[in-house]
Amino acid sequence: MDQTTKTWVFDDLDDFDDFDYEFEQDTVVDVDPPDPAHLAACDETERVRLIDAYVRAELARVLRVPPHSIDTEGRPMNSLGIGSINGLELQRRMEAALHLDVNLNMLLRANSAAELIECLSGQLGPGDSPHKRGGQGAHLVSHDGPGTT
Repeated sequence: MDQTTKTWVFDDLDDFDDFDYEFEQDTVVDVDPPDPAHLAACDETERVRLIDAYVRAELARVLRVPPHSIDTEGRPMNSLGIGSINGLELQRRMEAALHLDVNLNMLLRANSAAELIECLSGQLGPGDSPHKRGGQGAHLVSHDGPGTT
């Protein structure tokens, strides 16, 4: 059996443009966040579904993987590949989109993306949500908007 090997020779940097990439080019996907007012008005099941889709899309954007490939249940955030740099990007995007303060340290230490989804769902739900009550230690998200005191 004859095997041929293709060798690329680049005499100068202009030749590099002719190289046929075998890997998919990096594409940044726009994420359409759910409307916080709509989230507050819908029932818990729908709110969790919408936030799950949103969080998966944000994680997929940050990690550059398909949203369906993200394990939201069984892996801690750091195991998914969320570190301090992309965690900061994720925090800022969520704060801007959902008008919440997201605790970066707690986001990075979350046991799973499902924990983040549950906490966001409680914060964005009706006013009587237990996630909006104070006093029970540190929370992943705060009901106040970003930058408020």
